[in-house]
Amino acid sequence: MEKPLISFSEGSSDVEKRLLSLERELLLLKSRVRKLEEALKEYLKEEEPEEALLTTLDVSNPRVVEIVLDWVNFMLSKVGEEELPVLLDYYRSIGWISREVAEMLLRYARGIRVESYRGYMTPEDHVKSLEYINRIREAMGR
Repeated sequence: MEKPLISFSEGSSDVEKRLLSLERELLLLKSRVRKLEEALKEYLKEEEPEEALLTTLDVSNPRVVEIVLDWVNFMLSKVGEEELPVLLDYYRSIGWISREVAEMLLRYARGIRVESYRGYMTPEDHVKSLEYINRIREAMGR
């Protein structure tokens, strides 16, 4: 554990003692947060598929951006903004997209608003998502 940043001599006032106590608590909390972050990284590492169908997005390619925007709009119209991260995590877990692609799709989604959404994806909707992935791969020459 880290050493406290401040120290007081033996006859310190109650305020100084309380500050020292709070600093110790803060250092302990920081240590716990680091341990939790490490555990989370290990957990997420296990979840990541070895190789996803779509590992990157070439956003310098206008055709790719056009397909991505259409796909994000499609997904938002089905599940909405709140459930999109869950859907993308699912696609990541089955090896369709990488974590990098999921994060980029979420960034694009912040700029898109849909009036209403259904609240779920049908099997046909998932097939359409896979078609979007293949169109993006084709546009990037893969």
